[in-house]
Amino acid sequence: MKLLRALFVLALVLAVAAPVYAETQNVKVSGSIDAYWFYRNNFDLRDNNDIGVVPAGTTDFDHGAVGDVNYKSEGDEYFMSITQIEVAADLTDNVSTVINLINQRDWNANSFAAIESVATPIAAAEFDILLDLAYVQMKEIFYSPLTLTIGRQDLLFGRGFIIGWNPQDPQGATQADEFTQIQSFDAIRATLDFNPWTLDFVYSKIDENAHNPEDDRDLYIANVNYKFAEYNAVAEGYFVSEIDRATNAPTATVSQESNKTHTIGGRVQFDPISQITLGGELAYQFGNYRAALANPDRDRSAWAVDIFGTYRWDYTWKPEITLEYVLMSGESDLSATTAEFGGWNGPFRGPTYGWIHEYLETYYGTASTNDQATGQNMEHVSVTGAISPLEDLKLSGTFYYIWSPDDMHTTTTNPNTSVLSDEQGWEIDTSIVYAYTEDVTFSFYANWFKPGDMYTSPDDETASEYISRVTVVF
Repeated sequence: MKLLRALFVLALVLAVAAPVYAETQNVKVSGSIDAYWFYRNNFDLRDNNDIGVVPAGTTDFDHGAVGDVNYKSEGDEYFMSITQIEVAADLTDNVSTVINLINQRDWNANSFAAIESVATPIAAAEFDILLDLAYVQMKEIFYSPLTLTIGRQDLLFGRGFIIGWNPQDPQGATQADEFTQIQSFDAIRATLDFNPWTLDFVYSKIDENAHNPEDDRDLYIANVNYKFAEYNAVAEGYFVSEIDRATNAPTATVSQESNKTHTIGGRVQFDPISQITLGGELAYQFGNYRAALANPDRDRSAWAVDIFGTYRWDYTWKPEITLEYVLMSGESDLSATTAEFGGWNGPFRGPTYGWIHEYLETYYGTASTNDQATGQNMEHVSVTGAISPLEDLKLSGTFYYIWSPDDMHTTTTNPNTSVLSDEQGWEIDTSIVYAYTEDVTFSFYANWFKPGDMYTSPDDETASEYISRVTVVF
């Protein structure tokens, strides 16, 4: 009798489970392992001190003792790993799902926290598994051109000049946060494909805070893309609205005021001949800006420009050269409380303009008290060259010359008097990438940032970094 009951229960379970499993048409498991080695020197732009790399906004740094001659170091040297597992499943009726799990960690960082004067060791979190992607995509839902994507997903529009990157390090387990591979958004995306037209509408919750709408940070995107039949040409226009109630969340005594950034712009790109690509992008921001609850509300008015061109030689080594000009408007004094605010707000921009300078005062604090975070008040020209002397080997290098469109001054100085040069400096980034197999790639990067006349001694030393990377995908 017990055997008959067990067989009945087993049959019932299989009867229920069979339709569930039948819904899954195809499952793909993939992943990657990235192992990095870093050596970084003088990221604070000051020579002969203990602190090689300082997180922006702090007086401590994550991987060494502060002010202790027993651990004196000009720079930082450490390893980092990023491991990912992704499962993608195709279901019936044009429904698919993707889940990506990730671990990011510096190898045994701050295991000896008491020695390194770090209050909380991160070793307890370094082996945590985090959720990077988790979304469902439904094609031809309700209406054949409509695709709906709901959940944690990557967002990239155009070349990523406005939307392409949302860097996160929830564990605090890596120092080089610019290399994070958690770049996803919690979003709902509706895509209408009227080939050659594509329309995208996105809502993303950036920051929830408490469960009320008065301290949230929300992102709204409308993007229209048109692909021409000739010249590999594309044109797109967009409207992006960031409603930030989180930066100035309300208090018991001060009412809430939001920062609103509305971005409108467009991009064109085409190949006049097969060897040349030309393009440009122009965007304008308006809205309001309030640095703190106690500060007055200011109108926002900012500009960003990107103009680029690439020439590819028809030669065995596949040489190519790219020229680019970028402008992101800024403020001469970020502490000012009056007049129009002209600083560009681009927290989700994808491209990197210099692997060192790009992140100074954003991730890494410099010793200069007048320095500003990059991403606003920055103008540069760059030249990038690349060749492939072997089928599996690519060499590339980029030179950046960077300056400020608005000369910076301090609040104690006459605003009409420039106290800092507009020359921020120049940077050289180089890379060697060797594809050992289809699955394994070795890379080496060497980058240098030379501060310009905007920086004064002793806070004007050359910053450098050397990075090796092994990538395995499966």
